[in-house]
Amino acid sequence: MIVGLASAFFSLPVVFDPAKYQCQLSRVRIDDANTDKKDWNNVDTGGQQAEDLPCTDAVRLAPEIRVNEEGKKFPLPGEAALQAQNGVAAALGIGQAVSGFSVIRTLNRRARIVAVVLSLIAGFFFPVLSLLSVGVLAFVSYAFIFSPASREVWPREVRG
Repeated sequence: MIVGLASAFFSLPVVFDPAKYQCQLSRVRIDDANTDKKDWNNVDTGGQQAEDLPCTDAVRLAPEIRVNEEGKKFPLPGEAALQAQNGVAAALGIGQAVSGFSVIRTLNRRARIVAVVLSLIAGFFFPVLSLLSVGVLAFVSYAFIFSPASREVWPREVRG
């Protein structure tokens, strides 16, 4: 539930202002390229620091950053891609929070399944919180499926 809210908290601002975050991503990548020890990936900023670059210049320069010595360039995601990916991550986060609250409130088997599935999707495909998302997936899977407490709360149904 808390990780879902945190995912939504970090993703929603990008959904509402993708240009700002594309600019921020560009500036960070330019700064990273210029401050590492590799000369082959430096970006000519005209003597300015990356955080002082105008957004239009930062967004124009970031795709020119070489990722390797062979010349592969940094793929800067567009505004629509940032908005779509973070929209899905925010929806998953809100879904995780709602399903987690529902499990706590009702102890319903369906809510448990939804919580596990949303944690699976968020943990593997949209890990907004990186390794924390995968850790939550492992915890939720254990707590809701394999733990002795879950077997008491949700005993296996005998079908006959």
